[in-house]
Amino acid sequence: MNQHPDTATISMPQDDWTKLRRIKNAARISIGFVWIWEGLVPKILFPSTLQIQMVERSGWWWHTPEATLHWLGIAMILAGLAIISGILERLAVAVATLAVLVLMVLVIGNHPEALHDPFGGLAKDACLFVCAALVWWWPRRPHVLVG
Repeated sequence: MNQHPDTATISMPQDDWTKLRRIKNAARISIGFVWIWEGLVPKILFPSTLQIQMVERSGWWWHTPEATLHWLGIAMILAGLAIISGILERLAVAVATLAVLVLMVLVIGNHPEALHDPFGGLAKDACLFVCAALVWWWPRRPHVLVG
């Protein structure tokens, strides 16, 4: 009988479930922290000329590239807070993962040097995908087989 991972019966001591839940929560909080940091620091507090130029070249800006970068930063901070909250965690992580993929395409399309930039986000994004997979595939709660 095939079962969805959330409905599978898994027998494990409560202490182990607690440890595993902490790992999942750490992965989710890590994703949220990256979103908050990337929204606040490089987009709001210290926007670089390069980022403003990439927004301008993308053609995906409203009013001005600077204003768009600022509002993108606010949106990223809000997304990070939503992810950290754990509310609708799978949906939040799925949306964040798709957004990272879109942003990767936009950044690399407008600044191909980002692929070999030592401070580029490609390696960081790979880590975000692994953390997202942990949150996505983790059982929501232990299920007990009642005989």
